Amino acid sequence: MNLKERSSLFFKIILIGITLFLLRSCLSKRQDVVKSDDEYVTLASWNVQKTTKLILDIKLLFYWNQWPVNEEGTFDQTKLVKPDTISSISTVWTRIGYPPKGFGTYRFFIKQEDLQNEAVLNFSRVLGACEVWINGKKQVAHGNLSKNLANSVDGIPALVVDLPKEEFLDVMLLISSSNSRLGGGFPLQNSINEKESFYIIKQRKFVFESLVTFLIIIFGIYQIFTYTSVHKEKYFLYFGLFCIFGCGRQLFVGEAFMHNMFPEISFEITQRLRYFCYYSGLGFFFLYHHYLFPGYFSRKVILVFTLIPVLGVVFVIVTPVFYGTYSAPFFQVFGLLTVLSSFWLTIKAIKGKKPFAKWVLLNLIIISVTFTNDILNAMLVIQTAFVVNMGFLAYVVFQMYLNHKIARQKEEMLRTMTLEVAQMNQQIQHNETKISKLLHESYYHLKSKRELADNLIKIKQEDNAVSINTILNKLKSELLEDNQLNTIKNDIEILNYEYLQRLKVKAPNLTETDLEICSYIYMGLNRNEISRLRSTTVEAIRKSRYRIRKKLELEIDEDLENYLKSI
Repeated sequence: MNLKERSSLFFKIILIGITLFLLRSCLSKRQDVVKSDDEYVTLASWNVQKTTKLILDIKLLFYWNQWPVNEEGTFDQTKLVKPDTISSISTVWTRIGYPPKGFGTYRFFIKQEDLQNEAVLNFSRVLGACEVWINGKKQVAHGNLSKNLANSVDGIPALVVDLPKEEFLDVMLLISSSNSRLGGGFPLQNSINEKESFYIIKQRKFVFESLVTFLIIIFGIYQIFTYTSVHKEKYFLYFGLFCIFGCGRQLFVGEAFMHNMFPEISFEITQRLRYFCYYSGLGFFFLYHHYLFPGYFSRKVILVFTLIPVLGVVFVIVTPVFYGTYSAPFFQVFGLLTVLSSFWLTIKAIKGKKPFAKWVLLNLIIISVTFTNDILNAMLVIQTAFVVNMGFLAYVVFQMYLNHKIARQKEEMLRTMTLEVAQMNQQIQHNETKISKLLHESYYHLKSKRELADNLIKIKQEDNAVSINTILNKLKSELLEDNQLNTIKNDIEILNYEYLQRLKVKAPNLTETDLEICSYIYMGLNRNEISRLRSTTVEAIRKSRYRIRKKLELEIDEDLENYLKSI
């Protein structure tokens, strides 16, 4: 088994393993949803065999520009008056009409019926700085909370709060935010989890997602290495860059890895890197598919789909984070258009019978379903244990396999074309030899005709030195030579067929005689040689060349032979 066969087998084994894992991860897991018409959450006894997670879908109290803490930092519940209500599915205050920048308090109540098993509150994403107070006691500080928004510093990782072992819990979440267009709050899925299983799953997820992410980055580096050292196809380069930036974004979106490795990293840097990787990944995703199946997009389309991500990167680098978040909705739509353009391109490639285009389309469907599943899971439409990183890994491995298959097929096609060109060159050389021989024979052919004419004159003058049989034999010889001449001319016409078709398109006003003379000029024959082939005078050929120059509208200093060879 050679190296290529081993590489192909390796990719197939990895792909099968990932597919089996994906099928397993897509199976629904039980995640109960806590629903209530008021702000109370009742926790019964945990049955770890059935469920370890309760999704919050309740109404929360919200107090705009109010905190239950006085200037001395002492808890004072009387400062909270006239609350609004907001859904726990997306607790951002802009949903109820408040401006993005500001501060406020979220509040709800928990009743724990089983105090033996401990529970934790889990907020997947926090917009702003946050403090958690339970029963008047501060439990967690997340970032730097401040009414002076210039001093407020957003927290980076997800917010996890261990619940005290008390039957009734008055939970208050104090938020200050100035960095998001959505305002402060918790935009993603929030839950209450059984404590022991939560931390075990969290650690496993961190290790697993970090491993998968770095594996994809290594695959991306491998694709770039393939481009620089093996296959000089640009789609290897752009696919490798897409893998690196796409997974780089996952490191900053999940934030668990970055927080564990770099605990002092700021929210501003994390946010800028997140958008930088996202916008760059979009551009490389488009360029990858363009170079995979080139020739379907116009230059203007290519310019738009590459220039917009560049402008997005510049925008998030030079503008404050708050304004950078305003670019997110636009680029979400642009991301959708990028994916749709890739679908359109691949479908065109299928119609054009490009190799492996159908498999590329299948892989696009896989990655689209992957992220759609993740969005629906966050929206509580479906409940699966689908891991985005695994779907991304499946897409990357499958596409790497297709990249190498496409490259090998192109190499085989190139070898075949090279062989065909070599055979055509041999045929051209053979025909050129025949033409040279024809030119030599044509000279004697014309000389023989002159002798025939002289003999006919002698007959007319009753010269018995020339017999009728001699003249007949000479005519038979001339007919044979004419047949050979027609055969060679036909070979020349076949040899230059494609060239003549291009010439007809370029100059449709040329006659068949003009085309024949142009064909001879294209082959490098001079006027004497052309006159012999056409059994005419050199002067007639000169006039024909002049007539052709006028039809082609050539300048005085423009060479006819060079022009014809440039077509």
